Amino acid sequence: MEHEINETFSKKNRIIQKKIYLCRFLINMKFGFYVSDNAGRLKLFLQHKFEIESIAFVLIDNTGNQDLVQICEQLEIPFYQYSYSDLGLKFKEQNRFISAKLLELMEMKDADYCFVFGNRILEGDLMTRYQNRLINFHPSLLPAFKGVKSIDQALENNALLLGNSAHFIVESVDSGSVIMQSILPALQFNGYDSVLNLQVPMLMQLIKWLKTDRIILNNGRVEVKNASYKIDTFIPNLEI
Repeated sequence: MEHEINETFSKKNRIIQKKIYLCRFLINMKFGFYVSDNAGRLKLFLQHKFEIESIAFVLIDNTGNQDLVQICEQLEIPFYQYSYSDLGLKFKEQNRFISAKLLELMEMKDADYCFVFGNRILEGDLMTRYQNRLINFHPSLLPAFKGVKSIDQALENNALLLGNSAHFIVESVDSGSVIMQSILPALQFNGYDSVLNLQVPMLMQLIKWLKTDRIILNNGRVEVKNASYKIDTFIPNLEI
């Protein structure tokens, strides 16, 4: 009997220790960012100073974004900036370079997830090592209007709804499992920012859901545990 009691106690203690470890892991979860061009959404996000301590690094694939560099310096966020033209890289070489650099930073900074607002197509070992941990923000309601100039595609096709999709990155462009979407009626379109700025609250909410272990991927479909999926501007609905 005493042996059984000790064994039961030991088992419960192991479960408690695992739960403590998981809580510490989630609390200390780190995120990387890969951005291109103006990086307007990341700049807006950083202005909120939301979960700044969780940002492991920012990877910038152009050298003309001094505003973002200044913000990163002020907030003491590690940033890494590269110019494809200075490196003499052609288009496909750019994809390989930035993928390898992102893999290097993810491992060096011990980042758990990376949010992608970049232009290059990610590939190689990065995709295997960080499967289902690279999250892209695409300005359309996927699976509609994949690829470049997706807002223009939607407007040219007289779509009733515009929006954004946050999805896991897979080898096929803009084809990974969708985690969250935001919606803007086309009649309310007032420039690209009216669509793109909806990505900022999406980003904030995703960080919260990831840090509370609520995003579940099962057979290609994503579910956020205990979230509301009522029709609204953001689906699942915002909780922040």
